[in-house]
Amino acid sequence: MLRRFRQFRDASIPPSPDDYALAREWLPPPLMVLFEVQHPRDIVHTANTARWLLARGHREADLVAAAFLHDVAKGQQRRRDRVAFVLAQWLRLQHIAPSSSSRLEMRRAAYRSAVHSAAGAERLRAAGAPDRVVELVGRHHAKAGDDGMLALLQQADAAN
Repeated sequence: MLRRFRQFRDASIPPSPDDYALAREWLPPPLMVLFEVQHPRDIVHTANTARWLLARGHREADLVAAAFLHDVAKGQQRRRDRVAFVLAQWLRLQHIAPSSSSRLEMRRAAYRSAVHSAAGAERLRAAGAPDRVVELVGRHHAKAGDDGMLALLQQADAAN
């Protein structure tokens, strides 16, 4: 829960020029476009996720690209909508709120959060991302099993 409070506190920190510069080092132009259209808080989070991996010597191109792009389908969301979704997950009620067609933005945001892994994988596939990047993004909330690269992405995501 402490991690969630830190995320809430840090959610208003804008992306830095270094966030964009680092992403440009690792992402080809079509994927850089997807990185840049993320919500500013997701740009900061995903850049920090990539930095976490790089600081620990993980330089596999697909892993680092997936770190930059794993939340690409969350879209523009108000802070209160994210908080509501996290609280619903914590209370094991996340299945109640999401709706892609609701009149309420909070329910539409919850839907985007609930499906962001699969939706992000589809966006990446359409943009021509490598199959492994698509797979890592699509599975970043699934059980890692024997997939060491997926486990690293999940660890980096949780740390940031």
